[in-house]
Amino acid sequence: MPASTPPLRAAAPDDAAIEAALREQAGRARTHRYVWTGINGALAVGSFALLPIVDRESRPDFVVSGVGSLLSTVATFAFPFQIDSDRAELNTRGQLPPETRRRRLRELLRVDAADERERIALPWHVLNFGVSALAGGIVAFGFHHTLSGITQGVGGFALGEAQLFTQPTGLNDYGTSSAKLVLVPTMSVQNRCVCLGLSGSW
Repeated sequence: MPASTPPLRAAAPDDAAIEAALREQAGRARTHRYVWTGINGALAVGSFALLPIVDRESRPDFVVSGVGSLLSTVATFAFPFQIDSDRAELNTRGQLPPETRRRRLRELLRVDAADERERIALPWHVLNFGVSALAGGIVAFGFHHTLSGITQGVGGFALGEAQLFTQPTGLNDYGTSSAKLVLVPTMSVQNRCVCLGLSGSW
């Protein structure tokens, strides 16, 4: 069958589009940071607040959970997205000469998009699994509360993954280079066989 027509390359975004995207993502990043700081903080406060009313045997489980949530709260608030840190520069960009402003906007787009990609990369998921397994292991093996340890480990991992997967990643929709690899599905018939594959175009 005939080869597929390569898709047309999208035009590079102009300064206004880049600035609008950066501002929108800065707002989303700040919202994500505050929401998850609040969620983790509420879980920490709740865990410690329940200590006086739970039985003595279960208190270590709540302490471990509270400490884990407290650490997550501090980490979420203390390490904002790069785009959130760049908000002040976006607000003062009008003071720069036009050509300098144009270059700086594209540099911010490149750096902030890279930061978004890194925040959902595999090492963060591995770290989340390790921390969750450690907390669950302390409860299960340190205090011999097996069911509670498993529940805490699985629950902590699920909550951490939810925080990772709800991070804003919209800047990756904007090309930062004039050359971009596009993969196109292809199908052909050769020697009575149907061949499926991918073809690349720049």
